Amino acid sequence: MESYLMFEPTQGTRTPGHYAEYKPCPALRAYVSCYWSSRTDGTGLWNESAVTVVPDGCTDLIFEWEAAGGGDVSIRYCGAFELPFSPEPKREGASETFAVRFFPGGAYPFIGVPLGEFKNALFRGTDVWGKAAGELGEHLRLAAGTAERIVRVETALLRLLAAADNGRAEAPPALHEAMMRIFAARGTISVQQLARAGNISARQLQRLFDGRIGLGPKTFCGIVRFQNILRDAERQPKLSWQEVAGAYGYCDQAHFIRDFKRFYGELPSSLIMS
Repeated sequence: MESYLMFEPTQGTRTPGHYAEYKPCPALRAYVSCYWSSRTDGTGLWNESAVTVVPDGCTDLIFEWEAAGGGDVSIRYCGAFELPFSPEPKREGASETFAVRFFPGGAYPFIGVPLGEFKNALFRGTDVWGKAAGELGEHLRLAAGTAERIVRVETALLRLLAAADNGRAEAPPALHEAMMRIFAARGTISVQQLARAGNISARQLQRLFDGRIGLGPKTFCGIVRFQNILRDAERQPKLSWQEVAGAYGYCDQAHFIRDFKRFYGELPSSLIMS
Protein backbone atom coordinates (compact mmCIF):
# COMPACT_ATOMS: atom_id res chain seq x y z
CA MET A 1 0.00 0.00 0.00
CA GLU A 2 1.23 3.52 -0.80
CA SER A 3 2.08 5.66 2.21
CA TYR A 4 -0.34 8.43 1.22
CA LEU A 5 -3.21 5.96 1.60
CA MET A 6 -2.19 5.23 5.20
CA PHE A 7 -2.11 8.77 6.58
CA GLU A 8 -4.73 11.51 6.21
CA PRO A 9 -3.64 14.76 7.87
CA THR A 10 -6.40 16.89 9.38
CA GLN A 11 -6.79 20.18 11.21
CA GLY A 12 -9.91 18.91 12.99
CA THR A 13 -12.38 21.79 13.23
CA ARG A 14 -9.61 24.38 13.13
CA THR A 15 -10.10 25.53 9.57
CA PRO A 16 -10.83 29.06 8.35
CA GLY A 17 -14.11 30.27 6.91
CA HIS A 18 -15.10 29.10 3.42
CA TYR A 19 -12.41 26.39 3.60
CA ALA A 20 -12.31 23.51 1.09
CA GLU A 21 -9.83 20.79 0.10
CA TYR A 22 -9.18 19.20 -3.30
CA LYS A 23 -7.30 16.01 -4.14
CA PRO A 24 -4.29 16.04 -6.50
CA CYS A 25 -3.96 14.11 -9.74
CA PRO A 26 -2.63 10.51 -9.51
CA ALA A 27 0.89 11.51 -10.59
CA LEU A 28 1.22 13.85 -7.59
CA ARG A 29 -0.54 11.87 -4.87
CA ALA A 30 2.72 10.60 -3.38
CA TYR A 31 3.83 14.21 -2.87
CA VAL A 32 0.71 16.36 -2.37
CA SER A 33 -1.78 15.69 0.41
CA CYS A 34 -4.30 18.19 -0.99
CA TYR A 35 -4.85 21.64 -2.39
CA TRP A 36 -6.90 23.93 -0.21
CA SER A 37 -8.66 27.23 -0.59
CA SER A 38 -10.26 29.71 1.77
CA ARG A 39 -11.66 33.19 1.59
CA THR A 40 -12.50 35.99 3.96
CA ASP A 41 -15.34 38.40 3.33
CA GLY A 42 -13.85 41.41 5.06
CA THR A 43 -16.61 41.68 7.64
CA GLY A 44 -14.38 40.73 10.55
CA LEU A 45 -16.52 37.67 11.32
CA TRP A 46 -13.48 35.52 10.72
CA ASN A 47 -9.93 36.58 11.44
CA GLU A 48 -6.97 34.57 10.26
CA SER A 49 -5.02 35.40 13.41
CA ALA A 50 -7.64 33.55 15.47
CA VAL A 51 -7.02 30.28 13.61
CA THR A 52 -4.57 27.87 15.22
CA VAL A 53 -2.72 25.46 12.92
CA VAL A 54 -1.92 22.13 14.56
CA PRO A 55 1.11 19.97 13.63
CA ASP A 56 0.40 17.48 10.85
CA GLY A 57 3.87 16.68 9.47
CA CYS A 58 3.02 18.54 6.25
CA THR A 59 4.41 21.69 4.69
CA ASP A 60 2.36 24.25 2.73
CA LEU A 61 2.95 26.64 -0.15
CA ILE A 62 0.38 29.40 0.36
CA PHE A 63 -0.77 32.06 -2.13
CA GLU A 64 -2.99 34.91 -0.91
CA TRP A 65 -4.40 37.98 -2.67
CA GLU A 66 -7.06 40.64 -2.32
CA ALA A 67 -10.49 39.37 -3.37
CA ALA A 68 -11.01 42.55 -5.39
CA GLY A 69 -8.06 41.54 -7.55
CA GLY A 70 -5.66 44.39 -6.86
CA GLY A 71 -2.27 44.39 -5.16
CA ASP A 72 0.48 41.81 -5.04
CA VAL A 73 0.14 38.12 -4.30
CA SER A 74 1.53 37.15 -0.89
CA ILE A 75 3.43 33.85 -1.14
CA ARG A 76 4.57 31.93 1.93
CA TYR A 77 6.16 28.54 2.47
CA CYS A 78 5.22 27.01 5.81
CA GLY A 79 7.72 24.47 7.12
CA ALA A 80 6.82 21.51 9.35
CA PHE A 81 5.85 22.67 12.83
CA GLU A 82 6.37 20.75 16.07
CA LEU A 83 3.81 22.79 18.04
CA PRO A 84 0.53 24.57 17.23
CA PHE A 85 0.84 28.14 15.98
CA SER A 86 -1.32 31.05 14.79
CA PRO A 87 -0.21 32.62 11.50
CA GLU A 88 -0.21 36.39 11.35
CA PRO A 89 -2.87 37.86 9.06
CA LYS A 90 -1.32 39.16 5.84
CA ARG A 91 -4.20 41.35 4.67
CA GLU A 92 -7.11 43.36 5.94
CA GLY A 93 -10.46 43.09 4.20
CA ALA A 94 -11.68 40.44 1.79
CA SER A 95 -9.01 38.04 0.54
CA GLU A 96 -8.64 34.69 -1.21
CA THR A 97 -6.13 31.93 -0.50
CA PHE A 98 -5.07 28.93 -2.55
CA ALA A 99 -2.42 26.55 -1.22
CA VAL A 100 -0.58 23.29 -1.79
CA ARG A 101 -0.32 21.04 1.25
CA PHE A 102 2.60 18.69 0.71
CA PHE A 103 2.50 15.22 2.22
CA PRO A 104 5.24 14.70 4.87
CA GLY A 105 8.47 14.85 2.89
CA GLY A 106 6.56 15.59 -0.31
CA ALA A 107 8.05 19.04 -0.85
CA TYR A 108 11.64 17.80 -0.97
CA PRO A 109 11.70 16.78 -4.68
CA PHE A 110 10.44 20.25 -5.63
CA ILE A 111 12.91 22.14 -3.43
CA GLY A 112 16.00 19.94 -3.17
CA VAL A 113 16.95 21.56 0.14
CA PRO A 114 16.87 19.67 3.48
CA LEU A 115 13.40 20.34 4.91
CA GLY A 116 14.84 20.65 8.41
CA GLU A 117 16.03 24.11 7.35
CA PHE A 118 12.39 25.24 7.22
CA LYS A 119 11.26 23.71 10.52
CA ASN A 120 8.95 25.78 12.76
CA ALA A 121 9.00 28.82 10.47
CA LEU A 122 7.30 30.64 7.60
CA PHE A 123 9.37 31.81 4.62
CA ARG A 124 8.72 34.00 1.62
CA GLY A 125 7.77 31.71 -1.24
CA THR A 126 10.10 33.50 -3.62
CA ASP A 127 13.03 32.78 -1.28
CA VAL A 128 12.29 29.07 -1.62
CA TRP A 129 11.11 28.75 -5.24
CA GLY A 130 12.51 31.92 -6.77
CA LYS A 131 10.88 33.97 -9.51
CA ALA A 132 8.75 31.01 -10.61
CA ALA A 133 6.71 31.28 -7.41
CA GLY A 134 5.80 34.89 -8.18
CA GLU A 135 4.79 34.03 -11.74
CA LEU A 136 2.64 31.14 -10.54
CA GLY A 137 1.03 33.38 -7.95
CA GLU A 138 -0.07 35.83 -10.64
CA HIS A 139 -1.52 32.99 -12.73
CA LEU A 140 -3.50 31.77 -9.71
CA ARG A 141 -4.81 35.24 -8.90
CA LEU A 142 -6.00 35.80 -12.49
CA ALA A 143 -7.49 32.30 -12.90
CA ALA A 144 -11.23 31.98 -13.52
CA GLY A 145 -11.75 29.70 -10.52
CA THR A 146 -10.51 26.77 -8.47
CA ALA A 147 -10.46 24.27 -11.34
CA GLU A 148 -8.13 26.47 -13.37
CA ARG A 149 -5.93 27.10 -10.32
CA ILE A 150 -5.50 23.37 -9.79
CA VAL A 151 -4.51 22.93 -13.45
CA ARG A 152 -2.02 25.79 -13.18
CA VAL A 153 -0.36 24.55 -9.99
CA GLU A 154 -0.26 20.91 -11.13
CA THR A 155 1.34 21.89 -14.43
CA ALA A 156 4.06 23.71 -12.50
CA LEU A 157 4.60 20.86 -10.03
CA LEU A 158 4.73 18.19 -12.73
CA ARG A 159 7.30 20.24 -14.63
CA LEU A 160 9.48 20.52 -11.52
CA LEU A 161 9.09 16.82 -10.77
CA ALA A 162 10.15 15.86 -14.30
CA ALA A 163 13.27 18.00 -13.91
CA ALA A 164 14.24 16.41 -10.57
CA ASP A 165 16.71 13.51 -10.66
CA ASN A 166 15.61 10.11 -9.35
CA GLY A 167 17.60 10.46 -6.15
CA ARG A 168 15.59 13.55 -5.28
CA ALA A 169 12.19 12.39 -6.52
CA GLU A 170 12.22 9.07 -4.68
CA ALA A 171 12.57 8.79 -0.90
CA PRO A 172 15.47 6.57 0.27
CA PRO A 173 14.19 3.00 0.87
CA ALA A 174 15.11 3.14 4.58
CA LEU A 175 13.04 6.30 5.04
CA HIS A 176 10.10 4.98 3.03
CA GLU A 177 10.02 1.76 5.05
CA ALA A 178 10.24 3.67 8.34
CA MET A 179 7.34 5.91 7.35
CA MET A 180 5.24 2.91 6.34
CA ARG A 181 5.87 1.34 9.75
CA ILE A 182 4.97 4.59 11.53
CA PHE A 183 1.72 4.95 9.59
CA ALA A 184 0.82 1.28 10.09
CA ALA A 185 1.39 1.65 13.85
CA ARG A 186 -0.52 4.96 13.85
CA GLY A 187 2.49 6.58 15.46
CA THR A 188 2.74 4.13 18.37
CA ILE A 189 6.25 2.93 17.61
CA SER A 190 9.62 3.94 19.07
CA VAL A 191 12.73 5.15 17.26
CA GLN A 192 14.58 2.09 18.56
CA GLN A 193 11.97 -0.23 17.05
CA LEU A 194 12.18 1.60 13.73
CA ALA A 195 15.97 1.41 13.71
CA ARG A 196 15.99 -2.32 14.49
CA ALA A 197 13.33 -3.13 11.90
CA GLY A 198 15.20 -1.19 9.22
CA ASN A 199 18.66 -2.43 10.22
CA ILE A 200 19.79 1.17 10.53
CA SER A 201 21.21 3.20 13.41
CA ALA A 202 19.06 5.71 15.28
CA ARG A 203 21.51 8.43 14.23
CA GLN A 204 21.15 7.57 10.54
CA LEU A 205 17.37 7.56 10.95
CA GLN A 206 17.53 11.00 12.57
CA ARG A 207 19.52 12.38 9.62
CA LEU A 208 17.08 10.93 7.09
CA PHE A 209 14.06 12.41 8.85
CA ASP A 210 15.69 15.79 9.46
CA GLY A 211 16.60 16.12 5.79
CA ARG A 212 13.59 14.68 4.00
CA ILE A 213 10.71 15.21 6.48
CA GLY A 214 11.91 18.25 8.40
CA LEU A 215 11.22 16.65 11.79
CA GLY A 216 13.02 14.06 13.90
CA PRO A 217 11.54 10.53 13.94
CA LYS A 218 10.40 10.73 17.58
CA THR A 219 8.55 13.99 17.01
CA PHE A 220 7.10 12.72 13.74
CA CYS A 221 5.77 9.58 15.46
CA GLY A 222 4.11 11.77 18.09
CA ILE A 223 2.48 13.94 15.43
CA VAL A 224 1.22 10.91 13.50
CA ARG A 225 -0.30 9.50 16.69
CA PHE A 226 -1.94 12.86 17.45
CA GLN A 227 -3.27 13.14 13.89
CA ASN A 228 -4.81 9.67 14.10
CA ILE A 229 -6.46 10.63 17.39
CA LEU A 230 -7.98 13.69 15.70
CA ARG A 231 -9.28 11.51 12.85
CA ASP A 232 -10.80 9.04 15.31
CA ALA A 233 -12.51 11.91 17.12
CA GLU A 234 -13.94 13.14 13.80
CA ARG A 235 -15.21 9.73 12.74
CA GLN A 236 -16.37 8.47 16.13
CA PRO A 237 -17.35 11.53 18.21
CA LYS A 238 -18.96 9.34 20.89
CA LEU A 239 -15.66 7.68 21.81
CA SER A 240 -14.53 8.48 25.34
CA TRP A 241 -11.08 9.99 25.79
CA GLN A 242 -10.25 7.11 28.11
CA GLU A 243 -10.92 4.67 25.25
CA VAL A 244 -8.81 6.77 22.89
CA ALA A 245 -5.91 6.92 25.35
CA GLY A 246 -5.95 3.14 25.77
CA ALA A 247 -6.15 2.51 22.03
CA TYR A 248 -3.03 4.60 21.44
CA GLY A 249 -0.86 3.01 24.10
CA TYR A 250 -1.04 5.62 26.84
CA CYS A 251 -0.50 4.12 30.28
CA ASP A 252 -2.47 6.83 32.03
CA GLN A 253 -4.85 9.68 31.25
CA ALA A 254 -2.41 12.35 32.45
CA HIS A 255 0.19 11.37 29.84
CA PHE A 256 -2.45 11.40 27.09
CA ILE A 257 -3.75 14.83 28.12
CA ARG A 258 -0.22 16.25 28.26
CA ASP A 259 0.60 14.99 24.76
CA PHE A 260 -2.72 16.17 23.32
CA LYS A 261 -2.31 19.66 24.78
CA ARG A 262 1.23 19.83 23.42
CA PHE A 263 0.02 19.39 19.84
CA TYR A 264 -3.47 20.93 20.04
CA GLY A 265 -2.75 23.77 22.43
CA GLU A 266 -5.81 22.98 24.54
CA LEU A 267 -7.26 20.12 26.56
CA PRO A 268 -9.06 17.25 24.75
CA SER A 269 -12.37 18.48 26.21
CA SER A 270 -12.06 21.62 24.04
CA LEU A 271 -12.30 19.53 20.85
CA ILE A 272 -15.85 19.79 19.54
CA MET A 273 -16.67 17.95 16.35
CA SER A 274 -19.63 19.00 14.24
